[in-house]
Amino acid sequence: MKRKKERLIWAGLTSLLSISLVIVALFFVFTRSVPTVSAQTSYSYNRDVEKYMNLLKNAYYYVLNNYIDEIPPEELFKGAMDGLFESLDDPYSVYLDEMAVQSLTDTTQGKFGGVGLYISKSTLYDEENPYGRKPYVEVVSPIEGTPAYRAGIHSGDYIYKINGESAKDLSTNDVSNLLRGEPGTPVDVTLLRGDSITFDVTLNRANIEIPTVKEDMINEIGYMRVIQFTPFTATRVESAIETFNKNNYKGLIIDLRGNPGGLLSSVVEISDYFFNDGVIVSTKSRIENENEIFHAKRGVLVNNNIPIAVLIDNGSASASEILTGALKDRNRAVVIGQTSYGKGSVQTMIGLGESAIKLTMARYYTPSGTSIDKTGIEPDIAVELPEFTPEELESYAQLIEKNTIRKFVTDNTVNNNSINSFIMELKNDGIVLSDETIKRLIRSEINRLSDNPPVYDLQYDETLKKAIEVIKEQI
Repeated sequence: MKRKKERLIWAGLTSLLSISLVIVALFFVFTRSVPTVSAQTSYSYNRDVEKYMNLLKNAYYYVLNNYIDEIPPEELFKGAMDGLFESLDDPYSVYLDEMAVQSLTDTTQGKFGGVGLYISKSTLYDEENPYGRKPYVEVVSPIEGTPAYRAGIHSGDYIYKINGESAKDLSTNDVSNLLRGEPGTPVDVTLLRGDSITFDVTLNRANIEIPTVKEDMINEIGYMRVIQFTPFTATRVESAIETFNKNNYKGLIIDLRGNPGGLLSSVVEISDYFFNDGVIVSTKSRIENENEIFHAKRGVLVNNNIPIAVLIDNGSASASEILTGALKDRNRAVVIGQTSYGKGSVQTMIGLGESAIKLTMARYYTPSGTSIDKTGIEPDIAVELPEFTPEELESYAQLIEKNTIRKFVTDNTVNNNSINSFIMELKNDGIVLSDETIKRLIRSEINRLSDNPPVYDLQYDETLKKAIEVIKEQI
């Protein structure tokens, strides 16, 4: 097996994540302190810098000493730093207070406390375009088995309120800090789904451990769901491949749907399992020493005669897009599903005492030289999810807002007879969703409430069924 030098670089999605959890941004590089202005910088630029630094310092002291109320100096400093980064109009460049830094440190260890969400806030919101991303922190994906997952929070939901207060003007850091807390303590969250569906959940915070890989055989095909790229994921993937070998697998499905990213070192090592040589990913910056090319080394764990399908959706981000891009660009896999999230920028984290700043320094590029930042990766075979009619959407909203599906699952013995009776009751109450859709919602709810949900679902997962069909044609 091949091991690569570990680097403290993250390929997560969006800015510090959920509840104490998250990682954000695509690549993280940690340095010890704020760098000085380069000696190559022009004299006029240095003069401008000195001018504005003096103005900033004078304004800081004046406000500190003269504002009608006494403001703690650290609070004033944090406000100034937040304003500095807001001026960049980049959701991935942020000031991290001590709590946020600790959250990120916890994440690198693969375990932390919180509710189990990966979140992001887009700068693409336009009040004149109500169908674009909303001015709220968005759920990239819930972590399987966590309080948020069990509560039915989905990728694409928005954090609308926290403890009854609007979250419209909150940053990802703000939301992360509000959702974090002692395990066992509750936090009330209102979610916005689509353009108009809102519903309330109470989440009891818990110790969160990031799951990494789940695998199983589907006849002669090895199925591997990579949930997150942590320090443990490469070992788990290697173990899964060994299991597939023992079962004489003839094809491989790699499911990256809802995978928000993780360690760059982890995804590079895993990508290397499929290639003898060549480029896996590269980064490009206006600063020369931030440019880097990651190559595969000799030796593979998955033989070239094993056909591969990669499954993605709009929750597949960062590190998962690196693996997808490498396998797609080098014609090693067929990509199936929906367009990925589109997180392709690189951040460096620089320490400021106990706090830090995280600044976008570069973008990453797939082996063909393509940047997927803000665009995502298009699948080779698109499997579009069904869209609701206005009448169906209204029925769906009723079920969500009243928590109807959850109540049915928890209050009844779920079998074919009870499901059919439940569907008839819903239809009598004016619900116009198809029987198939209601059964899918019930199955999803059962899985969410399970501590050990099934690895895959061949009955309702159209993307997986398409992947199996594609792989069988190549075996």
